[in-house]
Amino acid sequence: MQGLAGSSDRLRNRANMQIILICAVLAAAIFIFDIASLPLGVAAGVAYVAVVLISLWLSHWKLSLIVAGGVSILTILGFLLSEPAGVLWMVMMNRLLALFAIWLTAMLGGWLVFVKHKKLEEALTRAEREADSANSAKSRFLATTSNDMRQHLQTLSLLSAVLRKSVDDPKIQKISVQQSEAVAELGDLLNSILEFSELESGTVDLNIEDVPIDEIFRQLKSEFDEQARTKGLSLTLESHDTVVHSDRVLLTRIIRSLLSNAIRYTNKGGVTVGCYPEYGGGMRITVQDTGIGVAANNLARIFDEFYRVDHDPVGKDGGRGLGLAVVETSANLLGTKVEVKSEPGQGSRFSFVVPAADL
Repeated sequence: MQGLAGSSDRLRNRANMQIILICAVLAAAIFIFDIASLPLGVAAGVAYVAVVLISLWLSHWKLSLIVAGGVSILTILGFLLSEPAGVLWMVMMNRLLALFAIWLTAMLGGWLVFVKHKKLEEALTRAEREADSANSAKSRFLATTSNDMRQHLQTLSLLSAVLRKSVDDPKIQKISVQQSEAVAELGDLLNSILEFSELESGTVDLNIEDVPIDEIFRQLKSEFDEQARTKGLSLTLESHDTVVHSDRVLLTRIIRSLLSNAIRYTNKGGVTVGCYPEYGGGMRITVQDTGIGVAANNLARIFDEFYRVDHDPVGKDGGRGLGLAVVETSANLLGTKVEVKSEPGQGSRFSFVVPAADL
């Protein structure tokens, strides 16, 4: 949103500059013609009114008052610098009528523009309130139903495990394994949706504290060890006595999502998670794999929600393009940026820096 707002401001400023340039060129041309020929009086005023009308296209109507002031000065200078012609009081009256027309146009036109902008702002405010209300309703619904959905998924997972242990038929065991995998993928998808919804709603409260990296690494090791072993991958989480200053929940979420992605898109070799001192006092956390990698032309978009690269094995492994969107949003909240280096067929390396704790 901030990027869109910045682009909108740049376009608005560019349009303002173009309109001001047009007004300046026209006013200069009118002024030169005015002092180089017979005093134009009201005729000059009509031309200057046209300049004021053009200025009403400026994004801020008050700018048109500045333009009106400028052409008013030119109207007076045109009277003073031009050769006298006709009855003096009539020429002066013409100039006064010109000034009156200029300011009437500026004030009336500015008021109409102001009213129009006010109505647009009120409409946008209503739309924002309605969107916030809908978003809050969605968040409440997800929060209310998430526990029930997780309990059902856990029940399905337990039933699949019991079924797998209670039968000897290889075919049924294979079906049970596939069922367990499907339940696990559904659980991952549910977690991603809930996490992304929470982050998108802007209701996340940061709890910055000293967090031992070892604790997070041990937790993630127990979560992903079996999954990596099932795929024949090595999983290494290099243990450190490092303590960082961050939000434990968001930090764990970032590493978990990166680790899950790394295992999902790695078919041979392994995944390594590490934490190393960074120049300047921070700690760089890295997740490196030997997987399929990402082409350079796709790197800029992999953090977009629901974006998947062409060779993303979504149908097989259950990726839905939310994991890295959650990672980037969480990283932004922590004031850091996730960097990625990747080559197709050579694997990927994701990393980000968090502050080290002052011990």
